[in-house]
Formats: sequence, C-alpha cells, structure tokens
Amino acid sequence: MKLVAWDTSSKTGALVALEWDSTRLQEGHEWKNVQLVTELTLNVDLTHSERLLWGIHQVLESARWNIGDVDIFGVGVGPGSFTGLRIGITTARTLGHTLKKPLVQFSSLAALARPIALSHSNANYRNETLIVASTDACKGELFALWGTPEAVAKSTVPAQVIQPELLIEKLVESLESLGENAQWISIGEGRQRYREAWERLPAARELRDSTIFSNQVQGRYVGLLAFEAVQAGLLCDALEVNPLYIRSSDAEIKLKAGLLPPGPNRILPT
Repeated sequence: MKLVAWDTSSKTGALVALEWDSTRLQEGHEWKNVQLVTELTLNVDLTHSERLLWGIHQVLESARWNIGDVDIFGVGVGPGSFTGLRIGITTARTLGHTLKKPLVQFSSLAALARPIALSHSNANYRNETLIVASTDACKGELFALWGTPEAVAKSTVPAQVIQPELLIEKLVESLESLGENAQWISIGEGRQRYREAWERLPAARELRDSTIFSNQVQGRYVGLLAFEAVQAGLLCDALEVNPLYIRSSDAEIKLKAGLLPPGPNRILPT
C-alpha cells in the first residue's frame, strides 16, 4: 500500500509518503514493515496555494511514484488556519475524487502533540504528566487539547477553541486531579502567546521539551496518524472529508448577520 498525506493547518506544511505490505503487518507490531519513503517540510509566508501541489510533486518524485500509484491520501482537517485547511482539504478531495482513491483524515493538533506524547507515554511518571498542545486561533483564543501522555498518544482527547485564561484554569484543575507531584509540558506556538496567562501555571512543575522542532507538525507523525486511521478502517470517500473548524469563520458570521453585500447566488435575510 502506498500512502501520501499532508497537513496545512499552519504556516508549516508537512508532507509524507509511506509504503507497506498489508500481508506482512503483524498485530502489535504494525510498524515493523512500514517504510517512511520520504517526508517534506514547507514553510510558507502567506498560504499553501502555490506550494502544496509543488510539494506533493516533490514527494512523488522522491518516492519515484506516479500520482496514480498512490492507494490512499491522508489530510489533516484541523483545527487551524481556515485558509490553510481549505487548501489542503480541497486538494485531497480533488485528488481522491478524480483518481477514485479513498481518504483518511486526522486531527492536526493530534499530529502536533504525538511526538511528545509518545516520548512520555513510556516514562515512569506518565500518569502524573499533563501534556497540552496549543496553537494560535486569533481573536484572543487558542486551539488546544490536553491530557495524559497515554490519552494524547491515543488521540482520545478532543481539540477545543478556548480563551487563554479559561485554558489555564482547566489545566490547573487537571494538574490538581493528577496529584501534587504532577508536572506539565507544553507543545505548540500557543505557549508563546498570552505569556501572562501561562505564568499562572506552576513554573517549578513544568517539564522542558527536548523534542527537536516540536512546535511544528512533522511529516512522519502526519504519516503515523494517517496509517493508524487506515488500520482502524477509517477510510472514507473523498467528498466526505471536511475541515474541523470548531468555530464559525468570519464569512459565516457576517453572512448570518446579514453583513455581506448581495451577490448573484446570495439572498440576504429579510
């Protein structure tokens, strides 16, 4: 099986190509015969509209595959940048529908959090560690998910859009529930925003992240989540994949409020 997947939820685009022989996968050792063929990181100044297709082409060239060789496409559905998600998901839907190939989808925040969750899930103090992954949602809010390493590694905690002050309150409550020795560790650019709010968390109980480039979604973890979705039987028709926006976009808010000008296919509220 050949899989190409990407995530465009932030200014960093992550792409990956994986290949495996389904007949050789062993229960409990699913990754033993999976090959990371290539991965690519793209940093864009504005949007992914010009770089994503180029990046997919580079991944295919590196793998020496034709686009028709790909069996499954995977895509991060957010939460994240509205524009970035639209570009990434529209590209996946178009390729999947045109080539009649299935898609798998995964949480972009889960892909961001996965490396640090895996590195702590086998540690002795894993049940006393709180992991929080967060990115800037603009408008004074953050996209965030948090939980123990095991919960985050299994992608069982949902992403939320939340005000920084409320996030910190919930993190304090979570730390208290984990016990007096509980520690916390943060991943993602959200940690660099709203510094006053984050200072309310106990600095002495913060674990330092030693993972390289941890504030960026990385291609291999995009591949990991996409592969897990395939193994879980979560393949879907290309046109069934939609962005995980969590909250309404500015355009939707303005449309509902009747603030957009009339258009050829738009009926304003009366």
